[in-house]
Formats: sequence, C-alpha cells, structure tokens
Amino acid sequence: MADLRWGILSTGTIAATFANALASARGNRLVAVASRDAAAAQRFTSALPGVRAHAGYPALLADDEVDAVYVATPHPQHARWALAALRAGKAVLCEKPLGLNHAEVMALQDAAQGAGRFLMEAFMYRVHPQTEAWLALARDGTIGEVRHIEASFGYHAPFDAASRLFANDLAGGGIMDVGCYPLSAARLIMGAEPLSVRAHGHLGRTGVDEWSAALLAFEGGVSAQIATGVSVLLDNDLKIFGSRGRIRVPNPWLCADAEGRWSFELTRAGKAPERIEGQARPLYVLEAEHVSARILAGALESPAMSWEDSLGNALALDAWRKSIGLEFERERPATHAGPIAGVPPRPRADAPLQHAQHVRVRGLDKPVSRLVMGCDNQPSMSHAAVMWDHFFELGGNAFDTAYIYGTGSMERLLGHWHHARGIRDDMVIVGKGAHTPHNFPQFIAAQLTESLDRLQTDHVDIYFLHRDNPDVPVGEFVDALNDEVRAGRIRVFGGSNWSLARVRAANEYAARRGLTGMAAVSNNFSLARMVRPIWPGVEAATSDEFRAWLTETGTALLPWSAQARGFFTPWADTILADAARENPVITTMQPTVDELKRTWLSPENIERRARAGKLARERGVEMINVALAWVLRQPFPCLPLIGPRTLAETRSSIRALTLDLTDAELRWLDLET
Repeated sequence: MADLRWGILSTGTIAATFANALASARGNRLVAVASRDAAAAQRFTSALPGVRAHAGYPALLADDEVDAVYVATPHPQHARWALAALRAGKAVLCEKPLGLNHAEVMALQDAAQGAGRFLMEAFMYRVHPQTEAWLALARDGTIGEVRHIEASFGYHAPFDAASRLFANDLAGGGIMDVGCYPLSAARLIMGAEPLSVRAHGHLGRTGVDEWSAALLAFEGGVSAQIATGVSVLLDNDLKIFGSRGRIRVPNPWLCADAEGRWSFELTRAGKAPERIEGQARPLYVLEAEHVSARILAGALESPAMSWEDSLGNALALDAWRKSIGLEFERERPATHAGPIAGVPPRPRADAPLQHAQHVRVRGLDKPVSRLVMGCDNQPSMSHAAVMWDHFFELGGNAFDTAYIYGTGSMERLLGHWHHARGIRDDMVIVGKGAHTPHNFPQFIAAQLTESLDRLQTDHVDIYFLHRDNPDVPVGEFVDALNDEVRAGRIRVFGGSNWSLARVRAANEYAARRGLTGMAAVSNNFSLARMVRPIWPGVEAATSDEFRAWLTETGTALLPWSAQARGFFTPWADTILADAARENPVITTMQPTVDELKRTWLSPENIERRARAGKLARERGVEMINVALAWVLRQPFPCLPLIGPRTLAETRSSIRALTLDLTDAELRWLDLET
C-alpha cells in the first residue's frame, strides 16, 4: 500500500519531534510543513529533502498530496485548524488538548463524522506497550480491586508572561498543557467518568494555573488524586493502589528511555516487588504507525483514544478548571474568540431547516424555523457558541430565551453571540418576561428594557408572558403589551402557560378595542402527558379543546418539553427498570431521575412510549424522533422548542422533520385507536 502522506501545521518543538518520527515510521511519509511565517517553514524543511514548505496553514490544507494533518499549533488554535483540516478532507491527528473545552471537542467530532474523516487526540502514551501492560494488570485483578490512584505531571519553567506556558491568551497553565495526562490515565484505569472533580490551584500573575491538584471521586468509592503545574517539579509518575497490591509507573507519559527500554513496579500483597519491563520502538513512531493503520482500516477513530474518551476528558478538564475559577479570556462572553471556524456561520445550501420549510406566525414579518432552539441551559459562552452556530448553519433561525433564565445570563450569551456574528436581522428572538412572582403588567416594561439591553437589540420578535396571573384582568396585560408593540420593542406577543380560557379572553378583549391580540402560545405539548406539573404554574395545551382551538384559529404553538425531557430516550429504560443513573452534567438545566418519575410516569405514557418504540424500530429511527414527529405533524402551526445538550441531540431532533406520520399513526400513538 502507498504511504500515508503527512502535513504538519506549525514548526515548534513537538512538530519537529513528530517530523523526526515520521522519518522511520513504516507506511508514513512527511510531504509538507506549514507555518504562518514563510521563513520559519523554510528553515524547518531545510534538512528534510523533498518536504514542501507552505506559507500559511490554508496552503497546506489545499495541498492535494497531503492525506493526514498533524496539528501542532498552540492550544487555542487546535480546534480551528483541526476543523479546517477535516473540512478540507484530511485525516487529523491533533495535539492535546483536542479543544479548549468540551464544546470544541464535540464540534470537531461532529465535523469528523460529517466529513467521514479520521480524528484522534494525540495522547501518545496510549499506544505504547508499557501502557498496555500496566493497564492490563490494573484491570485483570492482579492487584485486586482498584481503590485509589495517584498521578502527576508537572515541571518548573522560568516565568515568562509571553510564553505559551503562562500567557492567558494562549490558554497557558499546567492543567491544559500536561494536567490532561494524569486525568486521562485515571479515567482510563477506571473505564468511567468521575462522579465529581474537586480541586485547588494557584492562579498566577497572568491568570493561569501555575500549579493545581484535583481529587476525583469514582463509583464504588474509588478516588484519584492528580496534580500538575508549570511552576513546580513533580514526580511525574503513576501509582495504582488495589485491594491486594499496587503498581508504580515511574515514567508513564514518555514511557521509555532513549533506547526504548521501559519498566514499572508491581507489588502484590505479601510479596516482594516485581519489575515488569520490555523494549519498544520510539513513542512517536508508534503513534504515527498506529494512526496510519487505523486510517488504512477505514476507521474514523482509535480505540486507544476514542472520541468518547476525548469528550470525557474535556468535560473533566472543564470541571477541574471550574473548581479553581479558571476561565480563559477567550472563553468569556464579552471577549469570546468567536466561531471555531473563524468566520460567521451561514446556513448551508443543504440545510435541513431550509428557509422554504419555515412557517409564518400571524403578524410577524419573518418566517420561523420549524424547530426553535431553547436558550435556557448553556453552561458557558463556548458551549452556547458551538450549539448555536451549528443550529444556525443547519437553517435554524429561532432562539427562545427569557428574563429569568440563568438570572439573565442566557440573554447575555445570546446577545453576545448574535452581535459578534452580525446576524440579528436573520434571527427570530423569542423572549419572555413577567414570571412569578413578577407576573403583573407593571413589570413588563422594566423587564423588557433589561432584556433588550442584555440581548443587544432594540426589539424581540415574539414576546411571551412567562406565567399568567388569573387575579389580574386580562385587559391590563393586553394593554401593556400593545404599548410595547406600538413602541416597536416587540413585534408580536402571546402567553406562555396560559389557560385556553384566559387566552380566549385576552383576544376577545383585544378585538373589542381594536388592539393586537395574542399571536402565539407557549405551553407544554408532547406525546407524553404531564402527570404532575414539572414546575409550578405551568400549563399544557394537550386537551382536545385546546388543540381544536389552535387548529380553528391557526394560532401558533411553541411548545416546551416537546420531547418530554428524556422520557423517549434509552435513559428512561433504566428508570423504568429501577437501574437509573443521573445524566452527566453538561448543561445547567437537565432532566433528573426524580423529575422524570413524577412528571411522566403513568400507564398511559408508558404505552405511548412503547408504541413510539415499535414505530421507531419499523422506520429505523430513534424513539424520540417519533415522539417529536408527532408534535410536528399537528394540524396547526407547531414550532417545538428543543433543548439539546449536544450536537448529536440537535441532529436527532432535526431527523424528526423528515419522518412522515399518517393520520392513523398519529391517532394510534396517542392511544386514540
């Protein structure tokens, strides 16, 4: 077979190390190197016969003779250029960390899946025989049950504020540079994600962690103590303590000496220590050969460092940094670095939420995408940016938020996001205000003023009263909202969690006085019916009377929890079997086991779920796709709010758009036949 032809982005120390390894790696060949500085690229390749020097990274990505790209840039550029390489049709081996945070890693994996290209995070120790040896001993019971892990990777570097090790704008500090190694090893040994990450660290003059230690708690009471630093000389070793012995690996990350010899110590209870040893070819040579073998086999990822593994490591790194209060300037809302690709998002030509599929809401001059992105659960600007850029590129233009979400933080994130991208005119912003205990007309104007400031806009397109207050005459709410329509601060309005009787009364009042009435409502509506309200003061629109009124009047429904918050996912199977675990914490608001049990569990809903599952198997889709398709196929304008935590969940929601259900199937799913 022909050699895998490599291109290297950047000309730093690690790039030189990998270039040297490629010279002796079987089935691999270096053909091009790129630097932002043309002279640097020329110097790098001067001793590499036949290797082309490219001035600028785009030139290398356009090189048709490059099959795979090794991304060796500073941390903040990893995601951007790995993404660009994938979109250019290249396989990618990217230096760790794959992204600055979980969101960036998720975006890269989504891009790799879409492009059908290999992607791996370059934790080179994972492919070495020494790692295979100590991991096998830790897992096969040789030292009994693993009970505690200790791992460290740190060094002392002279302080230099401009150095990548200390510069905040280069994501410096120990955690991202080398702390990711002991963290990844602890997770590898356990084969699971930590239940909690608690840490202490010292943030230096430049605002990065100069040293830090974290305590990880795993299921079964297993603990892991990990440490890192760029200003402290640590042992840089790994210890695994079991119920009947221990393993000590003095060189777990670089694995071997200059001659390739490796060894570690195994101690069984009651016995003298044993020396486990071997010899292997150079570490980076093994890494290159491992990658080329996987690509030759047609794989998109590696079992040595799978996509799921990289995602888990990124999520745990986020938790470690959060525990010590470390957020890089480029991650903060006001100074966020922007789209990973470096250019504003634009709807793709093949967007599944195409403009032609958008629908009209009465009185609104913009069409609205069939799905509305809920903006109530974002943990950071980085996560929000990845989720919202992706949704917008898929053709989604509607974003739902509220005055109370995150005590205002969600509106701020959405405001920074659209302002930085210059896409306000292409969006439909759905806002909400006057939530309990402020569900009175006199609070509308002040809250709307604050919301508009946070959202960095002069109007919202659709405005909902977040909760009703039956003690207030509907006319007072209608008058206050018409004041805002006349002022141009809202285009159309409606009621969220209003009863049908109150909505009718509001519209009758408006009609009698020649005023604007409610153009839309936003209540719960899903195939599963709420057994008990999820939150106080919420209303559903699932009654026959409400549905008939929506159909007769053509009033738009923007239903929340349209997918019943996890009830139609495999996670609910574990709940039904009394074997459930809580979801991993990715976003700020997510379903819990208790919530699902008290809100959705009923014999009728379990039967609806079973029927959705049967139909899903017949159609070759997910059960949740069927549940959302049922909502979308109603005979009135129905624009479900979705609250995906990951890009995969967004894509899953969008699949429901293409799932046609017959009238008979709609009735059968809802237990009408």
